[in-house]
Amino acid sequence: MYIKSLTLKNFRNYEEQSLTFDEKTNVFQGNNAQGKTNLLEALYLFSMGKSFRTNQDADLIRFGESYTKASLTFCDRNRKHTLEIIILRDKKKQIKINGLTISRLGELMGHLNVVLFYPEELGLVKEGPHVRRRFMDVALSQLRPGYYHTLGQYHRVVDQRNKLIKRIRMAGSADLSDTMFVWNEQLAALGMELMHYREEFMGRLGVLAAKAHFEASGEKLTLVYKPRFESKEAFLEKLESGFERELEQGYTLHGPHREDFEIFINDKEAKTFGSQGQQRSAVLSLKLAQADLLFEEYGEYPVLLLDDIMSELDQNRRSYLAGRIPDKQVFITCTELDALLHGGKIFNVSSGKAVLQ
Repeated sequence: MYIKSLTLKNFRNYEEQSLTFDEKTNVFQGNNAQGKTNLLEALYLFSMGKSFRTNQDADLIRFGESYTKASLTFCDRNRKHTLEIIILRDKKKQIKINGLTISRLGELMGHLNVVLFYPEELGLVKEGPHVRRRFMDVALSQLRPGYYHTLGQYHRVVDQRNKLIKRIRMAGSADLSDTMFVWNEQLAALGMELMHYREEFMGRLGVLAAKAHFEASGEKLTLVYKPRFESKEAFLEKLESGFERELEQGYTLHGPHREDFEIFINDKEAKTFGSQGQQRSAVLSLKLAQADLLFEEYGEYPVLLLDDIMSELDQNRRSYLAGRIPDKQVFITCTELDALLHGGKIFNVSSGKAVLQ
C-alpha cells in the first residue's frame, strides 16, 4: 500500500498544493511552523476521517476561507483508489471514496491504513489513561471497522445515560428508574462487545510489541489489559450498586470508557520506574507492533507517518527504526536531514509551500 499523490486547497496554511510521492521514502524538511506537520495531518485525515491535532474540522480550513478541499490517490495490491474530503464551516464534511459519497465515517476505516508517530505520543506511557484508550480506539478502528461503529454507539449511550443521571439529580426522584434500566442494558451489551475487541487486540499487540522491544533494546516488554467486567451480568450489577455514587458525581463511572492498560519493562511498571529512553522505546515498540498487526490482517504494510520523531530518539533507536522502514512507504518531517535517511524524495517546506528538492 502506498500513497501516489495529494492535492490540497485552503488546507491549514496551504492555499494550493499538489504533490506526487515516492513509493518508499518521502521527507518534508524545513524550519518549524512552516507547514510540515500539516501535510502529515492531511494524509492522516484520509485514513481516520479526522485530524490527530484537533476535534474541530473547521480548524483545518485556511484562515479567511470558507472551505477546504483535499484529494488523494493511493494504491493497494488490487487497484488504484481516489479519496476526496470537503469541509465547509458549520456543515458536515463530505467524503468520497472512488467518486461515491459515503454516509458514515466508519465506511472510510480500513481503506487507507496509516500509523502515526508524533512527539505528543511519547506520552503514551507516562500520561493518563485517556491517551492509552485513544491509542486502542484508533488502532482497533483501522483493524476492525466494526469496532468503530460499536464505539460510536457506546459513547452515544453514555451521553444519554449521563443526561438521565442529571435529570434524576435535578428531579430528586426515582421515577425514571425504568428508563435507566433500558440504558443500563444497552451500556452493558455494547461495553462487553468493546472489551472483547480490546482483549483480543491487546493479546496480539503484546506479542508483536514484545518482539520489537527486545530487538530494539534487549529488554522485556509486557502489556497488561484486564477487562473491567467478565460478564454482562457483572457489569449490570456494578451499574446498580454504584448508582448512588454516579448520582453524586453526575456522570457514568463504570465501563470501557474508563479503562486503561499497563506497560511493564523488565517486570517493572514503565510509567513509574522506566527511564525516558525506556519509555520512548516502549512507545516505538507499540507503534511498530500496530503496523505489524495491520500487515497480519490485510497482507499489506500501512503507510508510516513520522512527525519529527527522529530528533526525539537516541542514535540506537533511530538506527533500529531506520532498519525497519526501507521497504515501506514512509513520510518524515524534520528540520535537518538525518544521515540515516537516504533515497526517495525530499520536499523543502516553507510558508505553506512544499517544493521538490
